[in-house]
Amino acid sequence: MALAQLKRMRRRARDWLRSHRQLYRLFRIVKYGPFSGFTQEAPRRALLKRGRAAGWRLLYLGSGGRRQPGMVNLDITDETGPDVVGDGYRLPFADGTFDAVVCEYVIEHVPDPEGFMAAASRVLKPDGYWYLHVPFLQPVHADGIDYLRWTRRGFEQAMARVGMEIVESGSHTGPAMALFWILKDTLALLLSLGWRPLYRMIRYLLAWMLTPILLLDLLLRHLPAAEDLACGYYVIARRKTARRYGP
Repeated sequence: MALAQLKRMRRRARDWLRSHRQLYRLFRIVKYGPFSGFTQEAPRRALLKRGRAAGWRLLYLGSGGRRQPGMVNLDITDETGPDVVGDGYRLPFADGTFDAVVCEYVIEHVPDPEGFMAAASRVLKPDGYWYLHVPFLQPVHADGIDYLRWTRRGFEQAMARVGMEIVESGSHTGPAMALFWILKDTLALLLSLGWRPLYRMIRYLLAWMLTPILLLDLLLRHLPAAEDLACGYYVIARRKTARRYGP
């Protein structure tokens, strides 16, 4: 009973915080550090602008705490406050419900990414779009619920195997973000001698101290071959056929 009450109180506090945008922004800065790096957002903005103009219905798959306005926000747990609770392998929507599925840094946390994408593609209309962020040079995260990394070309081939046609792909987060993340975690490991509570504390402090490294991406992400050292990629793909996907 006490645990259930605690969860309800936490949910109410979370919902209140999210309803006050400036406070929520401050909370995220305190929790995650002062800056999350320079990212390539133009392809995402262009696709969503096109979708809004055409009246697309959009699914934000694996929303976590990152609710998106104008989309159906779905997550596997109600703890994150989604519009709909569901599993990507068995989405609670009819075939062909959505014009596009947006899925950002979620796919690495799924044990069978190709099966996940194939099953979730069922809810896309023919010629509907996937927009994804996928990791490359990133340490294991999410408390170890983290299974795969891809080169850009490797992920393009994975999308092709589940019946998707690549429209565009490229670097989403650059080499400086990869350097920042790996250096932060490596120094924390060294200074804590692997003791987990101290490791987490030092890693948090280093996130603030090493933030200036991220400024390097203002230059690095525009250089030739920068994609070979990307922290993560974006991929836009289109469903090629109307055939049914699923396990």
